[in-house]
Amino acid sequence: MSKKKILLPTLIASILGAILYRLGGIGKPFKTWMRDWMIPPLAYGLLFYLKTPVDLVGWLMILPAIILTGLALTTYWDDLFGGVDNFYMHGAMVGLAAFPFIWSGVHWWMILIRLIILGGTMGALNIWINKTQIKHKDWIEELFRGFIIVATIPLLLL
Repeated sequence: MSKKKILLPTLIASILGAILYRLGGIGKPFKTWMRDWMIPPLAYGLLFYLKTPVDLVGWLMILPAIILTGLALTTYWDDLFGGVDNFYMHGAMVGLAAFPFIWSGVHWWMILIRLIILGGTMGALNIWINKTQIKHKDWIEELFRGFIIVATIPLLLL
């Protein structure tokens, strides 16, 4: 598949992911399930659009990956870290949730690289943005998180 055929769908899906993540964080009238349970099918739908699985196992792995990603999006791991949100862990677990795709031909090291990118960027952004005087920090953080979750999906094709 050409770079152009990958770039445009990835960009569109990433923007939708950013919007869904932010809507899930706004509160009323929106619900958190808009982030937690709509981003995973969007992300893995993009993956399957870019490369259709060649066998039944590939198709079957989408359900556990969606469930694990949705569960990872439901928490910021504050229970484990003394009541403080841990965005490094949040991003890492979202990345790790693609683990079932190992059985459909995705290389484990690409899942690991994506895990590091998601965990590192989400955690670093949170620390950086809290040190600034930027207004609407929550908008920037949440739009970025939703965007990067989907934008890193093509890594799973390498």
